[in-house]
Amino acid sequence: MSVGKIQRYGLPFSNVVPTGPATNQVTPGRTLEVLRLRLGGTTLTKAMIPSLKLKANGKVIIEGSGAQLDAINAYRGEATNAAFLDVQFADYVMLSELDRMVGAFDTSLGIGNITTEVNIAGATAPTLTPILVESAQQKDKTGVAAPFAPLISKILSYPFSVATGGKLPVNLPFGAQSGSVIKRMHFFHTGTMTGIEVKEDGLVVHESVTAENTFDQQKAGRVPQANCYTVDFVLDGNIKKALDTRTARSLEVLPTFSAAGSGTVLVEYLDPLGNL
Repeated sequence: MSVGKIQRYGLPFSNVVPTGPATNQVTPGRTLEVLRLRLGGTTLTKAMIPSLKLKANGKVIIEGSGAQLDAINAYRGEATNAAFLDVQFADYVMLSELDRMVGAFDTSLGIGNITTEVNIAGATAPTLTPILVESAQQKDKTGVAAPFAPLISKILSYPFSVATGGKLPVNLPFGAQSGSVIKRMHFFHTGTMTGIEVKEDGLVVHESVTAENTFDQQKAGRVPQANCYTVDFVLDGNIKKALDTRTARSLEVLPTFSAAGSGTVLVEYLDPLGNL
């Protein structure tokens, strides 16, 4: 490829209707950095996308609502716009080119098909245009894949509910068989989450309440979102500080609530396709 990065329109979506699932295919072969959705028509907002899933070889690697995925971008400090929704594999707020590109989706590595499913609810004459930001395959001059090339930036969703105030254990996969590398955890809640404690093998690796967490993130140039408690292991942009749960013998994720509540935690992983 004679240019470092290309931006082009993807294959069109089918079944773009006021209420229902719109789908399209992404042609594999390059490194996918961003899948951008341009929202158009009479009325189509991110709030009208209750769920978005991106699948590779039939396996879900991105899931969340339009509003949740947009809030993650806004937290990172990325520009947001009502007409565009970015699904990002490269993380442009990280420190170096290596930090930014670990997790960019090299679709040349055993990927046969990629499908986007956008569920729309309550729109009026919507239109949906896919825009792809791509770069070359993650290989050296001899054609050998880079060590980090198989890792994909996944966003996976886990629901939670607490009947009263207090600490709620949230179970996430970890360990040699099913563990992965966690960059960030985003707890989208109903307004009652006030703090969190995370332990690996009994050692506290993160402990905070809302005020402390917000201050640290603002100092780092992040933008905390309303009713979303983010635990950011790569706050300074260094990918080496991500939480590697593959070697953990135990992992305890203990959010604290002031009262009953519920929500969803969206976890940003670095993970091979065949694992989580």
